[in-house]
Amino acid sequence: MCVRFVIAILAVVTIFAADARAQEQSGFEGAIAEARAAMMRDPSAALELAEGAESFVQNPQRYAGQQQLAEAEWLQAEATTRLGRPVEAAEIAERALERLGSNPQPSKLFADLNVARGRIAMAMGEFDTAFISFSAGYEVFQGIGDTRSQAIVLQSLGSIYTAAGQYERSLDYFEDARARHSDPSLDLAALNNTANAHREIGDYDAALSEYRAALAIAEAMGSPVLEARILNNIAALHVQFEAFDEAEAALGDAYRRVEGAGTGEWIRFLQGVEAQISAGRGNYTAARDHLERTFEGIPLDRSPQNFAEFHEVGTEIYAALGQWEQALIHMRAFKRLDDEARNVAASANSALLGADFEFAEQELQIQQLRGERLEQDLALASAQVRTNILASLIGAVVLIGFLIFGATRYRAEQARKRVLAEALYVDGETGLPSRRALEETLDELSAGGFEYYVIALELDRHVHLRSALGFAAFATLTKLIAERLQQGRAKTHVGLISPGVIGVLLNADELVTRSDDEVERELWSVAAHYKEPVVIDGVTIDLSVVVGTALNPVESHEANLTIKNAVIAIEQARSQLRKYAIYDESLFGNPAQNLALMSRMSTAMEAGHIKLHYQPKLDLRTNTFTTAEALMRWTDPEQGPIAPDSYIPFAEETGRIKELTLWSLKQAVMDQYALNKAGHDIKLAINISGAILTDTDFANKAAQLANQSRTGLIFEVTETAIMADIETALKTLHQWKQAGIILSIDDYGTGQSSLAYLKRIPASELKLDRTFVAEVIKSQRDRMLVKATVDLAHNLDMTLTAEGVEDGETLAALQLMGCDLAQGYGLCRPCSVMELIGFLQRANDADAAHGPGDHFKLG
Repeated sequence: MCVRFVIAILAVVTIFAADARAQEQSGFEGAIAEARAAMMRDPSAALELAEGAESFVQNPQRYAGQQQLAEAEWLQAEATTRLGRPVEAAEIAERALERLGSNPQPSKLFADLNVARGRIAMAMGEFDTAFISFSAGYEVFQGIGDTRSQAIVLQSLGSIYTAAGQYERSLDYFEDARARHSDPSLDLAALNNTANAHREIGDYDAALSEYRAALAIAEAMGSPVLEARILNNIAALHVQFEAFDEAEAALGDAYRRVEGAGTGEWIRFLQGVEAQISAGRGNYTAARDHLERTFEGIPLDRSPQNFAEFHEVGTEIYAALGQWEQALIHMRAFKRLDDEARNVAASANSALLGADFEFAEQELQIQQLRGERLEQDLALASAQVRTNILASLIGAVVLIGFLIFGATRYRAEQARKRVLAEALYVDGETGLPSRRALEETLDELSAGGFEYYVIALELDRHVHLRSALGFAAFATLTKLIAERLQQGRAKTHVGLISPGVIGVLLNADELVTRSDDEVERELWSVAAHYKEPVVIDGVTIDLSVVVGTALNPVESHEANLTIKNAVIAIEQARSQLRKYAIYDESLFGNPAQNLALMSRMSTAMEAGHIKLHYQPKLDLRTNTFTTAEALMRWTDPEQGPIAPDSYIPFAEETGRIKELTLWSLKQAVMDQYALNKAGHDIKLAINISGAILTDTDFANKAAQLANQSRTGLIFEVTETAIMADIETALKTLHQWKQAGIILSIDDYGTGQSSLAYLKRIPASELKLDRTFVAEVIKSQRDRMLVKATVDLAHNLDMTLTAEGVEDGETLAALQLMGCDLAQGYGLCRPCSVMELIGFLQRANDADAAHGPGDHFKLG
C-alpha cells in the first residue's frame, strides 16, 4: 500500500515536472523566435528579448540549460554587435562558446556562434580572426546542408571586401550569396549591401536602384522600421551627391512610416543625415541641433566607425559657428575614425591576400599562417588534455575520475589562455613580439623612470615584396631585418608594429647629449645596417628602409601614441625626401590654428585670396612656350603670404585637399580661357595629390572639369603617389587618359622608381627633378643620369622636361642631351595669369633666331 502510494506521488511529481519543462521550453523558444525576428529591424528590441529568454531557463547548470543560455547569448552578441558595441559583444560570444564545452559538437549553434564571432572581429578590424571564425562556421553549415547560413557567411565575406575597398569583388560575393539561398530577409540584406558598395564606387543610379529594390522587400515584409532605415540610406546617398531636396523628402517619408512605431538606436542616424542636409544648405544652427541629437549619450572620443561622416560634418558645422573647441573635438574624432578605416582597409587587404574563397567548390580555404598556428596549438593542447583524461580514467574509480576530469579541464582552459595570450603578444607569422607587446614593454620601462626613444623602421615597397615573395618568405625577411637591428646592442626590445614596419626601443640614457644631431646619427646607423642585400630562397633582395623616431617621456602612459608618432616620423622623412627623421610636432602646427586655417581656406578661395600662379615651360624643339604649371599662392589680408607647406599637408590630412584641387581645376579652366582669348593656345598642368588619386568621386569630377578645357589640361602625379596603391591608381590614370587628359610623372627620380611599373603608367611626360639638373654642368655623373633618363623617356614614347633650370649654360647642355622641355626660375618665375599673358606676348615678339638662351632676358 505504501509502495503504491509512493509510486503514485512520484508519478504526479514527474507529470508536473514534465509540464514545467514543457512550459519552460515553450516560453524559451517563443522568446528566441521573437528575438530572431526583431534582429534586423530593431537590434535593441532583439537584445531585450534575448536577455528575457534567459528567465525561462530554470536549471542553468544542466546540459540543456547551458545550451539554452548559449543560444540566448548568441542572439545577444549579434544584437550588441549591430548596435555598435563589439567589445561587449565579444565577451558575450566567448561566454556562450564556453558553455558548449572545451570540445563542442559541430552543431548549428556552434556554427552560429563562430559566425557571430567573425562579425565581431570584423567590427574590431581583426580580419584574420574573422576569416578563421567564418571558416569554422561555414564548414559546419556545409556539413548539415544549411544553404541559408552559407549565404549569410558569404554576405559577411562580401562586407570584408567592402571594408578593403575592393567593391567590385564585394558585389560578386553579394550576388553569389543571393544565388546560394533566397528569402526576403537575406535578399533585403544583400540588396542593401550591394547598394552600399555601388555608393562607395560613386555609381548613383545603381545604388539608388538597389536601395529601392530593398525598400520594396521591406514593404512586402510589413516592417516600417526596416523601411525607414533603408530610406535613411537613400537620403544619405542623395546627400553624397548634393541632392538635398531629394534627401529631405526621403527622410520625411522615413519619419512618416515609423510614426507611432517607437524609437530605437537607429533614429540617431536619421538625425545625422538631417544635420548633413542642413549643413549642405548653409543652415548651421539647425544642423548643430540635429547633430547634438545624433551624438546624445555617445562619448565623442570612443564613437564607432559608422559615425565618421557625422564627425566630418560636425567639424564643418562648429567651425562655421565659430565654436572652435567643439569643431576640434569632432575633427579629432573624424581623424581617429579615418585612421581606423585606413588600418581596417589595410588589415582587410592583408587578410584577403592570404585567403582564397572559391564558390565553385563551395569551400572556404583559410591560408592565414597565424590562424593555422593558433588552431594547431589549440588542437595540440586539446589532444594532450584528452590523453591525460584517458590515462587517468583507466586506473581510477569514478569519483577520482571526475576529480581528474575537472582538473584537466582547468588545465585545458589554462593552455587555451596561454595560446591566446601568445597570439596577442607574439606575431604568428614571424614570431616577433607584437605592437601590443612593444607598448606594454615601453609603459613598464617608462614607469620605472626611464626615457626611451621608439625607432620605427619601414621597409620600402614592403607590400609589393610581400606579394612577390609570398607570406613565408616575407616573414623570413622580416625576421632577418629584426636580427640586424639587434646586432651590436646588449639588450634591445624589438617588435613588429605592422607588416613591413619594425619597432625598436632605444634607452635615452645611452646617448651623451640627447641632441637632435646625436639622435639623427643613431638613426643613420640604424639605416646603415641595411646597405647589404639579403638572400631569401636563393633570391638576392636589395634592402631600402626609412627610419623615424619619437621620444616617450618619463612615466608616460601613452606608449601607443609614441609608437604612432615614430611611424608618422617615417612619413615626415619621406615628405622631405630623407631616409630618417625625428618626429616634429610643429609640422602639424597648432591644431586649433590649423583648423581655423582650413575653415578660412574655403572663404579665401571665394574671396580671391587664393590664386593660381603659372610657371611656363619652354619647348626646346620649337623654342616656344607651350605649357605652364599651375602653382597655388595664398595671400591673407591679415597674415600676409601663407606658404603652401603650411596648409597643403594639413589639407591632405583632413581631406580638404579634394576641395582645394577641384577649385584649382575650375580656376585653371577659366584662366586658360583668358589665355586662349589673348591668342595663346597653351596647356596648363595641375598637381594632383596622392591623397586623392584613388578617390573615385574625385576622379570622375576631375575628368568632367578637364572636358571643359579648350586646349587641354595636364595632370602631374608623383611616382610615390602612384606606387602607394598601384592598381587603383592605374585604373584612375587610364580613366583620365581616355578622357583626353595628358598625364605627367612629376619629380622623377626622387620617389620609388620601378621600370616594371613605369611602363604600365599611361603618361606622356616625365619631369626630371631639379636635384639632377642643378649640377649638370659640373658633374659628369649628373650628365650621364640626365642623358639616361632622356633616353628612357623617349624609348617609352614620353617627352622629358627638366625642372630647376637657372641659367643659359644649363639650358644649352640640356638641349644638347635631347631634353624636350625646360622649366625654372631662370626662364620665368611663377606669375599671375595676366602677367603670364604679358610674358608670352613678349616671348612671341622676341627674335628667337638666336636660340632658347635668349629667353633668359624675358623672365
